Amino acid sequence: MAKQKLNLHAYQQEILDKLRDSAQSGQAAPSTRLAVKVDKSDFLFGLGDVREVLAVPEILHIPLTQPWFLGMANVRGNLYALSDLSLFLGGQATPLTSQSRILLLHERFGINSALLVNQLVGLRSVDEMQIQKKTKADSKSPWVLNKYKDPTGQKWDEVDVAKLIDQHEFMQVAA
Repeated sequence: MAKQKLNLHAYQQEILDKLRDSAQSGQAAPSTRLAVKVDKSDFLFGLGDVREVLAVPEILHIPLTQPWFLGMANVRGNLYALSDLSLFLGGQATPLTSQSRILLLHERFGINSALLVNQLVGLRSVDEMQIQKKTKADSKSPWVLNKYKDPTGQKWDEVDVAKLIDQHEFMQVAA
């Protein structure tokens, strides 16, 4: 069991290293996405939208804020507003486990923001997936760029980070 955990840790570290290298060199395949689990859903993020993936740091809770706004996290001297993506999307609160991760959003978005997710799944290529048709229900989620189904039948929603953080609700953290 311990050996399996070490291998899982090594695998996650390898993914993080690839993410960091591709972000710095700009040489990731355009079809490669960062795959994460949020509550019972699976999401894809563009590698250019995520600056870094980290274990959950200490969180400074801020009173009188929305339940999904967890507070501020200090990452190497920089403060990030940390939001529970599952709660923001109307799901269950994300339990803080050894699998939980925060996604530091790229600085090009102009805000120091981070999203809490249940688990880092890995890197996925959308070239290997079938694009799915959006439904009327998807109109409630304008931040969903595309919907995919992978060869195993798993469904993935690709997140348009700019649209997600531009939502009025996302910027209004006061309760």
